Amino acid sequence: MPKLKVKKFRGSRTCGGGSHKKRRGAGHRGGRGNAGVHKHKYLKFLKLEKLGLYEFGDRGFTRPQAVVKEVAQEKNIKETLRMLKKEGKLDDKTYRFLYSKVELNVGDLSKIIDDLANLGIAEKRGKKYFIDLGVLGYSKLLGAGNVDKAIEVKVESATSKAVEKLKSAGGGVV
Repeated sequence: MPKLKVKKFRGSRTCGGGSHKKRRGAGHRGGRGNAGVHKHKYLKFLKLEKLGLYEFGDRGFTRPQAVVKEVAQEKNIKETLRMLKKEGKLDDKTYRFLYSKVELNVGDLSKIIDDLANLGIAEKRGKKYFIDLGVLGYSKLLGAGNVDKAIEVKVESATSKAVEKLKSAGGGVV
């Protein structure tokens, strides 16, 4: 029966592992696993990748659906506003104001409702304004800001605070 390798190392301090410091953790290997493949182990990574023996990041990343919808909605709003400006339905001042707003608040709407009425996007009957926010690309109305005009808004959804503020000013949400 052949002699076991362990017997050879009996009595030696490090059992053939070099300095006693090298066997602590993963320090002398440059980290465990894929650690450092884009830093100090980069050449090793490239050589193994050419041979097809090494793949890194093959699982990818999936964005959360809430973020995807948010980005798509923002893109839709900006595209709609660009189209309206190109058709001449929005002036520069109103376009810049709306383009900077991803979400529309009742306070912002109250500020620009006169301009929108002059441009023909909103309609004024007596002292009450009527507007469809879907034309501008907005699907939700938020409740920040103050409302000092009676505005009737047609929108997919609105926060309870927005509805409350519009009703107290003499308007409402459809």
